Amino acid sequence: MGKAIQLMGTRLTLLPERALLLPEYNTLVVADWHLGKGAHFRKAGIFMPVLPVDKDRGRLQSLLDNHRVETVIFLGDLFHSDLNSEWLVFERFRAVNPSIRFILTRGNHDILPSDLLEKATVDVVPSYSIAPHIHCTHHPEGNGCSGRLNIAGHVHPGCLIPAKGRQTYRLPCFYYREQTLLLPAFGSLTGLHLVQPVRNARIYPIAGDKVMEWV
Repeated sequence: MGKAIQLMGTRLTLLPERALLLPEYNTLVVADWHLGKGAHFRKAGIFMPVLPVDKDRGRLQSLLDNHRVETVIFLGDLFHSDLNSEWLVFERFRAVNPSIRFILTRGNHDILPSDLLEKATVDVVPSYSIAPHIHCTHHPEGNGCSGRLNIAGHVHPGCLIPAKGRQTYRLPCFYYREQTLLLPAFGSLTGLHLVQPVRNARIYPIAGDKVMEWV
């Protein structure tokens, strides 16, 4: 179940699939898929499971099937590193969604050749403005985003939710502070960077199929 919020006059839906929907703009925003990470580490002799690749692709396809989406914005780190066989997963995914525009705000891991992305009809840009007051980047802009909402990735935000018996739950989350909304990493093979519940910050943990607000 998604959580509808409003930031700087814009309606947003935080989705438990670790993506952001802007219904007024028919736009879906996804951060840090890191597709190819499993194959990258397996090539180096490190065991990594195969299943999350198809699971992540299916999760994204389900979002496109169940919401009105005309544009998908990948906030960087779409593919983890050098080209490997998992790129075929993206090519197949692209082929079954020919009418949707794909935009990539290039991240530090996006080192695939430009002609490969061009062949997949992915528009690669340093940053992208959905509207004059909504700016998408891979790295958070920080204090430079005065007067507009900065939607960013890179950080892989997560939080520790206290529970009974001195236990805690470690969960991915959306994190909003100082006009910057950080999205959780979309890919299953990504870690978490724990963010803090400081003053004026809003934290939205993802627990199963629900997005909550930690108050």
